[in-house]
This record gives sequence, structure tokens and C-alpha cells, in this order.
Amino acid sequence: MQTDAEKQAQREAYKVEAQRAQAAYDNFRYTDAQREQTIEFIDAAMKVIRGEAEFDSLKRLLPVVRTGIGLKPSTSARFDFDSSFLNKWTGIDVSTIPKRDGSAGFEPVWFQIDFRPPMNIPRERLEKLLQLKVVHGWSPDGGNLQFEMAPLHGLPYFNGGSFLYSPLKQPQGDFDVEVRFTYLNGPDKDPWTAQRLVRLQISREYRTSEPIKLRTDQ
Repeated sequence: MQTDAEKQAQREAYKVEAQRAQAAYDNFRYTDAQREQTIEFIDAAMKVIRGEAEFDSLKRLLPVVRTGIGLKPSTSARFDFDSSFLNKWTGIDVSTIPKRDGSAGFEPVWFQIDFRPPMNIPRERLEKLLQLKVVHGWSPDGGNLQFEMAPLHGLPYFNGGSFLYSPLKQPQGDFDVEVRFTYLNGPDKDPWTAQRLVRLQISREYRTSEPIKLRTDQ
């Protein structure tokens, strides 16, 4: 059994290690090469979700390191890609569903990157790269910026902006593509000038009599 002194020493060691890990996270900075490789992968993922490229085209850029449950736990799968070229905190994944015609294989329906820490990528560059419909204003009025949900009691408001887009040209098929960027605000608290991207999502929205419902809480 540990003595009180040993328990205290263990707590102090844990505190020191936690502070070291937090400092490593806070001081981390992406390189230009990491940013460019990430943008290349985002461009490739858009083509896959649109149905213009095979899923294996992503695996040629980054290996899959694990699989798991995707957006529909009973039917879908998630492919986690190797993000170690960035750091050990960022997550890159694609969720899929079985082919709806009953044949072997799957359809990629959801691409997501969670940037930890946020990566500086101008919105305008991604909008041009992915050929998105850009309309300044709030989403209920036809613009890209979404209203911020009120937080739970006692929590601060989210310091940023969520932008929802449609492509200028939707793919041929029975689904539409949606793109969402989530940014943290800069010092001026204006989401339109934000540069720090924390999450990027590209998804399929199927136009069927029984639409596929995807979870959005991941």
C-alpha cells in the first residue's frame, strides 16, 4: 500500500506531466508543408464524396490506421487516416454506408477533419478550392454563416463561426453535397475574418423517399 508521501509524489508527477503535455500542445505550430499536404487531402476527399474519385485515391495519399463505427452505428463504418504527419492530436476520418443497391462495397458519405490545435487556413482559399457557393450573410437568409446555439447554463458562448455551403455545381446522382467549416474568431471577434479552422466536414445528403440520417455530434 502506498504511503501518503508516495501518493503525494505521484500526484505531483502527474501534474508536472500534464503541464508538460499542455505546453507542447499550446506551443505547437503547423508548417507550410503540413498545411499544403492537408489542403491536398481535403481536395481529394471532396472528389471522393462527390463520387468523382474512388475511395482508394485517399489511401494513396494517407494510409488508414484503424476502422470503427461510423455515423450510423448499425450499418456504417469509419476509416481513420494517419494524421501523424501533422501531430498526435488531429483526427482525419471518412464514414461510409453499405452500397444501397445491395452489391458488395460501400459508399463514402462523410469526411471530417478535427484540427487540434486549430490550423490557419483562409476560408476564401477553401471556398475557391472546393468551388463553393459563397453568399455573405446568415444561413436563414441564404448566406453561409449559421446562428450559434445557446450554450448550456454557465458555459461561455462558442468563440467562432460555423459556415455551411453548397457547391456551385452539385454532383450528378441522387445526393447533394454539403460542406461545413468551423472557425475560431480572431481578436476582432468577427467570424468573417477568422483564420483558425477547427473542423471541416463534407457530407452527402441523399435525395430519397427515406433519407439517410447521419449523426452530426462527432
